[in-house]
Amino acid sequence: MKKVLIVLLVAIVVGAIAVGYIWNKPHTKVEDKKGIVISAEALAKAFTDDEKNANAQYLNKAIEVTGTVTEVDKNQDGGTMVVLQTGDPMHAVQCTMRDKGVAATKDKQVTIKGFCADNGIMGVSLTDCIIK
Repeated sequence: MKKVLIVLLVAIVVGAIAVGYIWNKPHTKVEDKKGIVISAEALAKAFTDDEKNANAQYLNKAIEVTGTVTEVDKNQDGGTMVVLQTGDPMHAVQCTMRDKGVAATKDKQVTIKGFCADNGIMGVSLTDCIIK
């Protein structure tokens, strides 16, 4: 009985250490990653043509996307969202900026670096974005 309790106690301690390590792990910043350089049009086309292949190539990776700003707006959390034109109005590249109050001007070309989060109904989403 004592051996079972000791093994159980050791397992709990090891589990608590693992959870503490994962919880306190530093957040990966997009600045620390080399981004895949691509245009907004090419990124949207990759997801439109073959989503499975595009997911394997871009999902959860740092992307440096260049395109023309079509919209600058606030999202539901009050953060700034920059939408890049792709030639397909139903499939844009939506960039959720890390910092609030980012200066992006409509109809200007920008390069934005962020992590590719998903491909949704309105297009490809990038998160934790910065303007390069």
